[in-house]
Amino acid sequence: MELTRSYINGRWVSTGKTYRSMNPATGEVFLEIEEAGVREVDAAFQAASTSLTFWRESSIDERIQLLGAVKQQLLKNSEEIARIIAQEQGKPLTESLAVEVLPSIDALDFYENRAKLYLEELKIKYWQVLFRDKKGYYTFEPLGVVSIISPWNYPFIIPFLDVAASIFAGNTVVLKPSSTTPAIGLTIANLFHEAGAPPGIINVLTGRSSIGEAIITHPDTRAVLFTGSVETGKRVMELASRGLKKVILELGGKDPAIIFPDADIERTIKGVVWGAFMNAGQTCASIERVYIHENIFDVLLDGILEFTRQLRIGDPLKPDTEIGPMTTEAQRMLVEAHIEDAIEKGAKVVYGGKRPERPGYFLEPTVLTNMNHEMIAMQDETFGPLLPIMKFKNTEEVIKLANDSKYGLTASIWTKDEMLARQVARKIETGTVTINDHVFSFGEPEGAWGGVKFSGIGRTHGRFGLLELTNIKFNSEDFNQREKQFWWYPYSESLFKAAHTAAFAMYGTGKFKFLLKLIPHLSYLRKTTSFWNLLKNWKRFF
Repeated sequence: MELTRSYINGRWVSTGKTYRSMNPATGEVFLEIEEAGVREVDAAFQAASTSLTFWRESSIDERIQLLGAVKQQLLKNSEEIARIIAQEQGKPLTESLAVEVLPSIDALDFYENRAKLYLEELKIKYWQVLFRDKKGYYTFEPLGVVSIISPWNYPFIIPFLDVAASIFAGNTVVLKPSSTTPAIGLTIANLFHEAGAPPGIINVLTGRSSIGEAIITHPDTRAVLFTGSVETGKRVMELASRGLKKVILELGGKDPAIIFPDADIERTIKGVVWGAFMNAGQTCASIERVYIHENIFDVLLDGILEFTRQLRIGDPLKPDTEIGPMTTEAQRMLVEAHIEDAIEKGAKVVYGGKRPERPGYFLEPTVLTNMNHEMIAMQDETFGPLLPIMKFKNTEEVIKLANDSKYGLTASIWTKDEMLARQVARKIETGTVTINDHVFSFGEPEGAWGGVKFSGIGRTHGRFGLLELTNIKFNSEDFNQREKQFWWYPYSESLFKAAHTAAFAMYGTGKFKFLLKLIPHLSYLRKTTSFWNLLKNWKRFF
């Protein structure tokens, strides 16, 4: 695979200027990457805009055929891509395959077999009776060139799903992968290239933040999909607003897990530990706050500690490694700062919190107790292997605690009581709630993804994510040969009285007497309204 050069209009482009991609497990250089500049940005948009002229006119079946070919390429190269993820991002090999590559294959299968329904013309029945002799329908048309700026924590699946959805909707794409994990972003270009994608429908630019800003502000960008931090998301929104570009933002979370006293202890222990420490906690939907009912606090804490002690930290290229390195030294230092702040404010480290004696950006999975909401680790996104735990006494208290956050991405509820789970779920302020599981929903192609509050704007994935990438156009047809419409010029006393009486006939009480009052206006109505249409819809008057 070509992993060092930008991909523009179906070709790999050299620039001569390079920067380094690091291996977080060793702290050594992984690859020297050629960095795109202004010239490459302009070339990518020229290619995307040119290819848009034919790709937006392509049939759904043509798009399905392309994504089917990409799926076969992804299957063929799945192990190689998982190894690249493990080397450049640090995610354990088995996890790289299970949570990045395999769900991406599943998403392509979804587009092949179900998503066509969501872009088909949708007929409607008018509510207003006077309009019911018209024909109305929605069409879902491409927005244009979509710019995608992706993060380093899930450097394959996040941009891949955004690219696949954008192309399936008939758009063309300019993708800038994270400068921390550029090689993984370039594997996406490789897949489409080998699948025979038409030149220009996908372009991948390697580079740092200046390249991201250039593609956001480029006049040909019609929509921006960004996944990353809140502060950068605000900057993206500000830049995009200058050109009134559509913005879809996913900006992270501080996701709570609420554990009620009747929860299945063994299942909950395993689910919470995985939800907190998978990808070394570098997941926007990681469990970053745990609230355990006081009646089961001790037994659940003991189980969490026992299971956490069994986790294997090590080389991410080994299939049995469960905790790999953090992706950057800066992120490891941020997690350590959260731990130190919590300790200063009374928290207790009951497990972990140290750097293992090995090279790379490793940090032990860490469990904290004696937590409160004055601590940074209970308010700001940690994005690391940290599991803060609090007790709660009753349902009302825990709902208040769960909602005491500027974020609102996902939450999980752990209980055997279906009614309680649903009641609590309706009161939690998030984009997703899962019951007796956590995080998995990102891998479900039908599951819309996105949050509320500071967790972002808009949705990706599934039906609603696909529609975000289209112009939802309302179409109306009227081929009836009438002299004029009821509400057109010229205005007159007859029109005023007919309209006033018709309003009461359709919406008031005692409708029958108002229908009788319409009789004097029949000659006027006959010129502007289909009596047959009114008769067909007589139920609307009663």
